[in-house]
Amino acid sequence: MTYCKPGDLAIVVEAYNPCNIGTIVHVIGLYSGKSGICAPEGDVIWLAQASQPMTYAEPSKLTRRRRGPIPDSQLRPIRGQSQAVAVKEPIDLVTSE
Repeated sequence: MTYCKPGDLAIVVEAYNPCNIGTIVHVIGLYSGKSGICAPEGDVIWLAQASQPMTYAEPSKLTRRRRGPIPDSQLRPIRGQSQAVAVKEPIDLVTSE
């Protein structure tokens, strides 16, 4: 099961580097790189772009970049409500004169 799809805005809810948690990203598409990113077997890896640099662990160093791979299981999409919200009672607007 995937949570995100290309074009979504999403929030990082889990990360190997905890400083990335809470970052808002734009999901671009499937990641096609060969990076050895930690993810559960069968997890979809997305290419995502953030407005601020995120920290990535590479074999010999940490790097900071705005664009990179993120497992779907570490993201939650930010979407509007799929249905209109029902209003139970009318709201009276009172204007002062």
